[in-house]
Amino acid sequence: MASIPKVTVEVAFDGGPFSSAYTWTDISDYVKVFQVRRGRNTELDRIEAGTLSMTLDNSDGRFTPGKRKFGDNVLTGSQGQYAWDLNGRANNSVMSTINVGQVDDDQKPRIMARTVYTSGAPVSCYFAVKWLDAGGAILRFLVGTRFVADSSPAVYTHEETPPAGVATAVVYIYADTYPEGNAGLTAYGEKAEWYKTQPYYPNVVPRRRVRVRTANLTPKDVSTGGDVSHSSAGFSTLHSPGVNSSWAAVPKSGAGSVRVDCGTNGAADYASSVYCGYVAGGKPVGLARVVGGQTYSVRAQVRLGASSPALNVKQLVRWYDANGAFLSSTVDSPTVSLVSGQWVPVTLSGFTAPSGAAWAGLSLGTSGGDGGGSGYFFVDEIQFEQGATLAEWNPGGSIFHGYIEKWPVTSEGLTATVAVSAVDGFSVLSNTDLRAAMQAGILTTGPLGYWDLGDPLGSTRLENLANDQQPAKLVGSKYGPGTPLLGADSIVKKDATTCYSLANVASNQGTVVDVCDGGARNYPLGTDFSVAFWCLPVRPSSGLYTTLFSGWSDTAADFLWIRLDSAGKLQISTTYTEGTQTVFTSNASLSTSAPSFVVVTIEQGTTRLYLNGVYQQQDAGPSPTNKDIRDVRWASFAGRQAGSLYGEYANGRMAHLAIWNRAIAFVEVDAIWRLGDNGGADFTEDEKARIDRIATMANFLGETAYDAGKSTLQGPDWSSGASALDELQQAAEDASGYIFMDGDGRLTYHNRDRRQGAAVRYELSDSRGLPYEPGLQFEMDEDRIINEVSYKRPNGTEGVLKDQASIDAFGRKSKGIELRLTSDSAVQDAAYTLLNHYAKPVVRCESVTLKATATPALFLVALGVEIGDRITLSDLPSQAPESSLDYYVEAVETDVSVDGGTLQWVTSLALSPAENSDVWVLEDSTLGRLDRTAVLAY
Repeated sequence: MASIPKVTVEVAFDGGPFSSAYTWTDISDYVKVFQVRRGRNTELDRIEAGTLSMTLDNSDGRFTPGKRKFGDNVLTGSQGQYAWDLNGRANNSVMSTINVGQVDDDQKPRIMARTVYTSGAPVSCYFAVKWLDAGGAILRFLVGTRFVADSSPAVYTHEETPPAGVATAVVYIYADTYPEGNAGLTAYGEKAEWYKTQPYYPNVVPRRRVRVRTANLTPKDVSTGGDVSHSSAGFSTLHSPGVNSSWAAVPKSGAGSVRVDCGTNGAADYASSVYCGYVAGGKPVGLARVVGGQTYSVRAQVRLGASSPALNVKQLVRWYDANGAFLSSTVDSPTVSLVSGQWVPVTLSGFTAPSGAAWAGLSLGTSGGDGGGSGYFFVDEIQFEQGATLAEWNPGGSIFHGYIEKWPVTSEGLTATVAVSAVDGFSVLSNTDLRAAMQAGILTTGPLGYWDLGDPLGSTRLENLANDQQPAKLVGSKYGPGTPLLGADSIVKKDATTCYSLANVASNQGTVVDVCDGGARNYPLGTDFSVAFWCLPVRPSSGLYTTLFSGWSDTAADFLWIRLDSAGKLQISTTYTEGTQTVFTSNASLSTSAPSFVVVTIEQGTTRLYLNGVYQQQDAGPSPTNKDIRDVRWASFAGRQAGSLYGEYANGRMAHLAIWNRAIAFVEVDAIWRLGDNGGADFTEDEKARIDRIATMANFLGETAYDAGKSTLQGPDWSSGASALDELQQAAEDASGYIFMDGDGRLTYHNRDRRQGAAVRYELSDSRGLPYEPGLQFEMDEDRIINEVSYKRPNGTEGVLKDQASIDAFGRKSKGIELRLTSDSAVQDAAYTLLNHYAKPVVRCESVTLKATATPALFLVALGVEIGDRITLSDLPSQAPESSLDYYVEAVETDVSVDGGTLQWVTSLALSPAENSDVWVLEDSTLGRLDRTAVLAY
């Protein structure tokens, strides 16, 4: 049974939205009220960004943006005017000395200030603080903030953090020099100040992370009851101890538990087990965030299957670093013998996270046997908390995870509050623009340098898109008439003749684009290197060749050159540090009518060529003894530097030059080629892959939870400037799914199967001890009737479907859809589905309210329910259409206040009817029922 939870509100004051390193600070004691809303108004809307509104007690000003001083001024005895005779003084002499007295050893910054001015001439000054330990030994005494005082009184400030072990301090102001002399000069000081800094100064700024969660660190889809069939990536099975990548996701089953089938895996410990949270592709899935060096405790409830042989289980915790790499495991918990029909706890308490740990997951498995192939058990109520002991169980996970937008301060007499407003991760994605699909695809591979050679019109420079902090420079050649054309279109546009022109087509005197800055070694390399570019060449005359790419080393010789001969074939040469050189000529020729994508990789002594996404060939040797290649001091594109001269100019059009200090993989070559060829029109993939790709392009570093893909989408057609959020939502809608940020801050995709035969996750009724508030409103209106659907597929079918009977009864109610799918029939199916669901009005109940404080059992629902869950309202009054009705949750709204220390918690769920959502399947245990929620299909 869930208890009233301990709710924690935390802010990461030390990290922005794109930082992977941040620390949560608990501000729960200052929270007076908060409201959270996530979801959408109806099932036909897009899910928008979730919001958090929160009121904080700001009586001491700790949440005031820009406020530095905290507490009382320690130097109240030094407020009057003090005069310092500087006549004839030497340079660097003490002007003012104040004994601060006792200083707390808290390593928190101190702010000191004083009003200083002179009788006329200026004096150059500086602060210095002498920090002393309890025995009077000097811990630190350094020159601090410098300033110049003159005849105008001004406040000068210094900030410094005391060293560890401090007990007392003395603050000095020194007269350093006298720019206009010091004859007859007097300086004055007033209003000395010494304060601690505000606890969160200077980090009370927008875009700080904020989350609202319970004490249970486990994500709610792992820890709370209910069925999340079709999707839940919160669990995985493992049948090979020690292997941490060969997992298969398993759903929760039944009324709020996970079934683990032991199989025939033997008697070894954990041979049959379940991982509650794991790492997939370097990303955490269902893991708890932890801090190295802290103490934690974990417990899970486990029950033996009704027909299972006897089983014993135990558990351990697995630690991962911030990149998802496995670090270590804890010792095993005590072994527990399971009991049929009874939940028993498996507990491990008081263990410490290792240094570098950022995530933790639970591994729970058998000990001593697998039940001979017929053993199985259930897991539920997983609790993972910081501390040596566990609280009474309550569901885990976050209610909200997002980013603060504003810190407005309101002051009323002696009291003050801050009305914080925050939004979830959708806000970051909505403000993230994607470059063209191929450009974004190249950038996700982490190139050393990337130049598209066709930046948008109005650009003032050609830039290194991969790293603006240390941009490699593109400079025009010292010889030749051509210049880089700002604003020229990319070569992979439909019009392939409008990219960066390397030379006049009638001349061989072109432009060399130099990569690197003034010959400096910007790209030190080891054994591996890759270069890629697009090229629409003009072939040289018979017997001649031109250079497409030349990489210079620190010995002023080429370590790599790529040439084009008169037959359109590529000649590729690699020279290693020891002097070994390999040369080979491509079998294939570059087209002169369509752009070609050229990739050359060097890896551990082998050079390979890829052309238009296809591996062509590699060098035939000789193999070097030392496989190091020479450092790139200078590289040239579309020509070659020889001393101070340029030659071997390429002729034609080239674009999208990228270089890497590694050998890029074929899958990367293939993706860049398909994203660029024909504008990416042939780059088809399912919606899950597209969503994952867009999230990566948008540099989304958070957790994700994606259902399996169900549709094949057309190639990405966005241009530079597309919103990452718009493209994510469009990809989901193309496949008739939806995407949102869950309460744990995970980017979550639900495919269309979620609403076809979904099992009920919660049943709310008085008889089950999960009461909802009276006053439900049932209605049937025409607002969501759709009886005419116009459909379209880009470059494909289009048409209109109608339900004439509905039109005759209710009038024409139209909706249009345009889906970027590869199949005409899939678009038509989506149109038929809309028409079938909405041609007739259905009974709706817009919302249901849960007062969890009055009935603590409701916290199981309030903390565990998620957008898309299916719930049942039963024990309905006789006036309702049925005694029980099924609904899908479209939005979750939580309103919490603290009144005199008493928590008041109300959760409201926005609902849509489950009627007509189920497809009837003969003899299926779940889908084989034919009732008011199911429809026949063929």
